[in-house]
Amino acid sequence: MTAGSARGRGWKPHARSVAKVQDAARTGRGVYLGLGAHGWAWSGAQRSTLVLGPSRSGKTSALVVPNVLSAPGAVLATSTKPDVLRATARARASAGWCLAFDPTGELELPPGVHRVGWSPVSAAREWHGALEVADAMVRTARGRPTGAIGAGSEGHWSERAAALLAPLLHAASLDGVSMRGVLRWVDRHDGAPALDALSARLGDDAVATDLLAGILSTDPREQSGIWSTASGVLAAYRAPGALASTETPLLDPDSFCAGAHTLYVCAPAARQKLLAPLVVAMLSEVRDAAYRRAAGSSASDGAPVLFALDEVANIAPLPDLPSLVTEGPGQGLLTLACLQDLSQARARWGTEADAFVSIFGTTVVLGGIADMRTLEALSALSGDREVRSRTIGFSDGAGGRQVSATDATVLRRRLPADVVARGLDGWALCVDARNRLGWVRLTPAHDTWPWRDCISPDRGRSQRLPGSTGWPWRAGGPTRSDGVGVALGGRSP
Repeated sequence: MTAGSARGRGWKPHARSVAKVQDAARTGRGVYLGLGAHGWAWSGAQRSTLVLGPSRSGKTSALVVPNVLSAPGAVLATSTKPDVLRATARARASAGWCLAFDPTGELELPPGVHRVGWSPVSAAREWHGALEVADAMVRTARGRPTGAIGAGSEGHWSERAAALLAPLLHAASLDGVSMRGVLRWVDRHDGAPALDALSARLGDDAVATDLLAGILSTDPREQSGIWSTASGVLAAYRAPGALASTETPLLDPDSFCAGAHTLYVCAPAARQKLLAPLVVAMLSEVRDAAYRRAAGSSASDGAPVLFALDEVANIAPLPDLPSLVTEGPGQGLLTLACLQDLSQARARWGTEADAFVSIFGTTVVLGGIADMRTLEALSALSGDREVRSRTIGFSDGAGGRQVSATDATVLRRRLPADVVARGLDGWALCVDARNRLGWVRLTPAHDTWPWRDCISPDRGRSQRLPGSTGWPWRAGGPTRSDGVGVALGGRSP
């Protein structure tokens, strides 16, 4: 079938295209890259992919959208704009629920996409969950994505803020207090209600109770600094939209990972820094759910969860991204991470960024990169080749002019940095797990079959969700665009 033959023929060609690309991905080929010498090119089984390319280079259209469309399992896609949502929601709705987490509350959702919330309180019901969510939010907000947050003077306040937030969130979860209540405790520097709740429900000897009691008994001046640091971490919740995103229906990570559901996370570029702690903490909870699923019998279908993270250094700067990339593929989680160049990674992940090309199973490089360290690193991977040269010399002597020839061999880069920088129009340079380089043709979703067929508008609305597994939210229920509530426990009519 060609792209042209599918035009104007309704839902059936669209559905066949979705099935075709998902069947290809379901065989364990990894992340889709483009067209190679023998057809569709993939990263390989259990290999995450790093995409390097400046703005407008085709990262979203040629890589993010095709992978969201072709993923046979759950997909979590982050973006600064709703482009991915609008291009893929209709196709993804044929297999599972399409959800949107919009902490600004400003995103206009298309039909069939349901708004869902997330709250640190819901993630903190277990003590270890409270520790993890507090750590992720503090490290992201304070700009310490890697290493121990307790190192140095700056790290002291980060560590103490995490130590304060963990028992506060845990107490709120145990006592049924909303995120609004936690924010009130923090802004008023009032830990007494949380301490009472922990003491009543866990006892005075519990670790959470001791930790909070210790902080509340510190010197008032230091305690004020701890409260202020914690307040900064929760700064996003001062906006009504972000605070409203902590209310029901809330995302249920385990149910989400169990089916071919899609979660779109949108955060405008102007507010990425403010919203990043929320996004990172939510992604961390979904990651843990994916790992639990892989460890159980529910992952028998072999479809991994996909994190499609556009502008990962800004919207979703996961503190443990390096370990996620190395450990995730073996635990049912693939990552497609997009950066403009490695300078973004160095600014966010420090020296660990130097190993990004190695720890990602595959790296895709688009033209237009200007960071010389990135270009030199990729050029060095191409290796050198021997180039034979001959030098002709002339000399005047008693016998007249003499001509001499000297043969030599010099080493030159197979791919000079300037070639990597310019790239090839319509192509991407790929580096595989063995540092071999090759070129693949890009397939922009709006211009290439089968992706164009998948994102083309249908003549009719089809919101029925065949094959849905459970409901990926915890309480309440979303409202369809026509105002009819979707009842829990059945399919959408």
